[in-house]
Amino acid sequence: MHITPEKIKEAAEALECTELKSFMFQEPTAGPLTKPRRSSRSTGRSSRRSTRGTRRSSRSSRRSTRRSRRSTRRSRRSTRRSRRSRRSTRRSRRSTRRSRRSTRRSRRSTRRSRRSTRRSRRSTRRSRRSTRRSRRSTRRSRRSTRRSRRSTRRS
Repeated sequence: MHITPEKIKEAAEALECTELKSFMFQEPTAGPLTKPRRSSRSTGRSSRRSTRGTRRSSRSSRRSTRRSRRSTRRSRRSTRRSRRSRRSTRRSRRSTRRSRRSTRRSRRSTRRSRRSTRRSRRSTRRSRRSTRRSRRSTRRSRRSTRRSRRSTRRS
């Protein structure tokens, strides 16, 4: 059964209903002027629930973002600390290497100095020996010359 505008007019005149009059003067393709109402109790509850849910979800999202930020900060700190510790270990290793090198050098230098002192002592000893020998030889030669002179005088 097809409803025509004439039938609606007749019904409106019969009932004299404002809703039907407003419906009558609308375009046929347009929807209803008033939205269908649900019971006020159920709508209030559902809206409260939805708002609660959105609040909870927003809170949880905020918390998760805070947590993620904290975790990123902590990870950055830990990486900084690890870098610092690595740097400190590198520095300590370098310092130990340097100290070892310096001790080696000092040992070498002390060895060299000892060698040089030994050599110098040897050379001084040799020179002393040679001077002693030369003195002895000169003494001998003098004695011999004296003896020879004496012998020539006697004869």
